Amino acid sequence: MTLYELFVDAPNGRCGLLNVLAFVVALLAALVLHELAHGLVALWNGDNTAKIYGRLTLNPIKHFDWVGLVLMFLVGFGWAKPVPVNPNNFKDKRIGAITVSIAGISTNIILAFFAAMFYVIFWNISPQTESAAYAVYFFRELSYLILSLNVAFALFNLLPLYPLDGYRLLSCFIDERNGAMMFLRRYSLYIMLGFIVFNSLSNYIPMLSLFSPLNWYLARFGGLIQGGFYNFWRLIFNG
Repeated sequence: MTLYELFVDAPNGRCGLLNVLAFVVALLAALVLHELAHGLVALWNGDNTAKIYGRLTLNPIKHFDWVGLVLMFLVGFGWAKPVPVNPNNFKDKRIGAITVSIAGISTNIILAFFAAMFYVIFWNISPQTESAAYAVYFFRELSYLILSLNVAFALFNLLPLYPLDGYRLLSCFIDERNGAMMFLRRYSLYIMLGFIVFNSLSNYIPMLSLFSPLNWYLARFGGLIQGGFYNFWRLIFNG
């Protein structure tokens, strides 16, 4: 999804602006908390590199990769600046590498899980005034976007592409001198650029999305996760 799509697909201009605001807030939460989690878990494992570089903060500017951020707004696909980590400082290198690798993904999944709860809550609210209706609309859209963006970020970061978390997790079990790992380290950037171009083109040529492995992966597994979270909370609140 892009800012343009969020605006033009809204029922009216005011809702379009609320959609854009909700997207920005949801995106910042997903990016910042993902990177902060990496830094905090690294610190707990004995590495203070992220702290030295000022990355243990909720200030979004510290975590922005400006190219990735602009692409996220324009084509719905981007990234943040990776938190610096020095595995040599870990008290236990293997445990440290694994826990730091999964920290961001786990944070995204937790955020998505609780966002689904608020999404169900706001769907069950019937506002009585126009201003209340817009407030409920905003928080419902915000909850949905936090849910969907965090699930998408978690799944994307699980891909075994350097420097994503999936690659780093894989490197905890497979020697990076392995031919496949060397290939991934060398060509992951080009693969990700290919995903971005293909994803961008599919916004204008919808048929292309049918042939995109990334779109299939995110839609298939993302839908299952979002649906599972939504149905869990709906059962809790509605019985």
